Amino acid sequence: MSRLRAEHLSLAYDDHVVTQDLSIEIPDEKVTAIVGPNACGKSTLLRALARLLKPRSGHVLLDGQQIHRLPTKEVARRLGLLPQSPVTPDGITVADLVARGRTPHQTWLRQWSGDDESAVRSALTATGTVELADRPVDELSGGQRQRVWIAMALAQETELLLLDEPTTFLDITHQIDVLDLVARLNHEAGRTVVVVLHDLNLACRYAHHLVALRDGAVVASGTPHAVITAGTVADIFGLECVVIDDPISHTPLVIPASTGHRGIMRN
Repeated sequence: MSRLRAEHLSLAYDDHVVTQDLSIEIPDEKVTAIVGPNACGKSTLLRALARLLKPRSGHVLLDGQQIHRLPTKEVARRLGLLPQSPVTPDGITVADLVARGRTPHQTWLRQWSGDDESAVRSALTATGTVELADRPVDELSGGQRQRVWIAMALAQETELLLLDEPTTFLDITHQIDVLDLVARLNHEAGRTVVVVLHDLNLACRYAHHLVALRDGAVVASGTPHAVITAGTVADIFGLECVVIDDPISHTPLVIPASTGHRGIMRN
């Protein structure tokens, strides 16, 4: 049984219902990508898994316990979250931001310690941001800033890591840098990672497990080869496509069938 799973979730914002009776299991020590069209419930589901949104009904279970019944700090010691478009405090340096990841491990009797210092140093090293430690975060590029936020999540030293669209607004080079980091964290440290992604081809290349949503419901879940087929892409996105073998990763590669392009080629 997986450490993190959802059972019969109904999620809503006020009167707007996003999901009903949704159940998923997150495979341990794997990278899971949640994919689907805009406004299908991807980020809402991630917020529920991270205990930021309380379900109308159903439960999120963390290590067999209902996550909303666990103390906030206890959840933060087990599960790290990088939200979508996090807000950087004005003037804060990289080192100070990453150090905030240690807050769940501190109490009135246990303030900053050698373990905290080691965790921050390891997080900076893992994300390649050591040389940025003394720089203000708001002076960094988008790719550097994303790596710093991931470093803060790593400093929590959790075995579960949730990332909400970590590649948004990044150019392709920085997207690959961030996802390569995610792959290393999984491969070298055995971390369970859940990531919301828009790019199907990148999701197939980097994830072991996909969860495809449409209108707040799970349409398909499983390996990239099981989930990403021409039929599934058409069903979820309304997009005609051809799915071929990626020549580098040997994962599914979605090639859209553009009618406009075919018309140009015919002329």
